[in-house]
Amino acid sequence: MKYMGSKRSMLKNGLGKLLLSESKKHDRFVDLFTGAAFVARYVAENTDRPVLAVDLQKYSTVLAQAVIGRTEQIDSISLKENWIDVAVAHRDKDSLWQKANLHDQNLKKTKKWVLEARELCETKSKVGPLWNAYGGYYFSPTQALTFDYLLANLPEKKQERELCLAACITAASECVAAPGHTAQPFQPTETAKPFIFDAWRRDAVDYAKKNLVELSTHHAQVKGKAITSDAVMQIKYLNSSDLVFIDPPYSGVQYSRFYHVLEIMARGEKKVKVEGVGRYPSIEQRPQSKFSNNGQAKEALKTLLENLAEKKCTVIFTFPSGQASNGLSGNYIKEVASENFKVKDHSTVSGRFSTLGGNNTGREARQDSSELILLMKPK
Repeated sequence: MKYMGSKRSMLKNGLGKLLLSESKKHDRFVDLFTGAAFVARYVAENTDRPVLAVDLQKYSTVLAQAVIGRTEQIDSISLKENWIDVAVAHRDKDSLWQKANLHDQNLKKTKKWVLEARELCETKSKVGPLWNAYGGYYFSPTQALTFDYLLANLPEKKQERELCLAACITAASECVAAPGHTAQPFQPTETAKPFIFDAWRRDAVDYAKKNLVELSTHHAQVKGKAITSDAVMQIKYLNSSDLVFIDPPYSGVQYSRFYHVLEIMARGEKKVKVEGVGRYPSIEQRPQSKFSNNGQAKEALKTLLENLAEKKCTVIFTFPSGQASNGLSGNYIKEVASENFKVKDHSTVSGRFSTLGGNNTGREARQDSSELILLMKPK
């Protein structure tokens, strides 16, 4: 999954070792800004400490819960038969599928072909939200209808449902025709058309199967829990035996703008009203973080750290070392943290980070950066 500031590479470059060594000294691991859940899942799989994963966005906690919420593998072959095969059988009987399939087979690498896809997906569907909201934009007609049927036929059993939903969301993120996550779909311009056709050629069923098999093999050593909530609200339930990981937003733009398609899928909504170039739902349906507001981020950081210090929590904090667009910087974080914690600058990791929508034409998609890993212990 494409994710802003993903910690996946950092886990192999110092962060993972620190997480494992510090986890041994605490009773529980708490990830307050779970994101794509790489860190929460890593700790759950590699330690015998329960993990609490927290995030404002539902899709994030779905990705975490699929792994940290169970302690055994799940039979992906049986799930494929009872979920994917059933969904495909229902989809194939839908008259919209016949029209969508015909459209895809008549591939024309033209703007008209893309606009015809959008017109087709204006036909009302009662199956799910993706066909009408995102078909012809983020997804081809066949992809949109396939994902709707996969969502509509999720298993009833809790752990199986969580796993299949996570596999479906991840598959969608890999098929989406967008330059920066799901901030905006590619438009059928001469330069962007090749990217649309490349994304639309991806078989949604194949991607769902691949992610189902991959996710089914991962599980926690000790069962954990994922909660959709504001990070600060959960601190009142923490104590000195908790090791807290913090990787807050570094953008002055709300993350919900970049992942709204995945969020709609996670919520299980049957339909959604969208507008604008990005096909966004209303602002009320998009979670808002103070950390992605330039005028509120510094105060939000101070409140977060003060509350954690009051609970005597040990904290591992990661953040780009330079100035971020939300007004925070590595130096400012160290300055504020030093008021209540003994701060150790554990290491600085070099990497390449998302520019949140760059397409390598007007703006680079990724840029070189460095990220601090800070270990904070209560005074």
